[in-house]
Amino acid sequence: MKKILVVTCSKTDGKQSQLVQSLSEMKDDVTLVINANNTSGLSKAYNKQLTPDNLIKHDIVLFIHDDVYIDDLKLKGKLYTAINQLKYDIIGLAGASKIKIRKPCLWHRMSEPKDWSGAVSHPLDNHSRLAVTTFGPWPSRCLVLDGLFLAVNLRRVLEAGWKFNEAFKYHHYDIAACLDANKLKLTLGTYPIWVTHNSPGLRDINDKSFQQSQDIFYNSYEQ
Repeated sequence: MKKILVVTCSKTDGKQSQLVQSLSEMKDDVTLVINANNTSGLSKAYNKQLTPDNLIKHDIVLFIHDDVYIDDLKLKGKLYTAINQLKYDIIGLAGASKIKIRKPCLWHRMSEPKDWSGAVSHPLDNHSRLAVTTFGPWPSRCLVLDGLFLAVNLRRVLEAGWKFNEAFKYHHYDIAACLDANKLKLTLGTYPIWVTHNSPGLRDINDKSFQQSQDIFYNSYEQ
């Protein structure tokens, strides 16, 4: 099995991030690319790694937020299992099997709890404790996946011509990417990989940048 290409973006140099700290015990399993001091957005930075040249050394590319701490030392084996046995082309940790495009355009607000899958832990009490947010059973086929963690079968997505939609810099890039992947007949699903996401997610639904992105997404993908 080849190393996993791990790709992240950071507003700083990223070297002290939660992600970098968590990968210290997995150096033999991963190659890390940090898009430091990133201002171009996630989609554009991520797309730079979707190249045939990367196939020489990597079967799998993991796009992940820099505030995610990977607790699972079996990361590499689990991703290969998800691809080789479950035939997933794109793997996530949380998502939904059905959505209805509506505002607010957040995957868990556009879907019903019965259609959710996955789990992610988050810090509590100033990081003194953790709580696991459990969405539903996994592994499970999904229509959309949360963008904190998206691992792709590089050969399959290149063959399908799939990329992230660069109209979205920080919001909605994940939902748009998943909907585009489904149109290209790629298979998406969740898999039990243990991480801690050191972020509460969107803090303000009225944030101007979110609202602008939401309008673009809604007008582009509303069915």
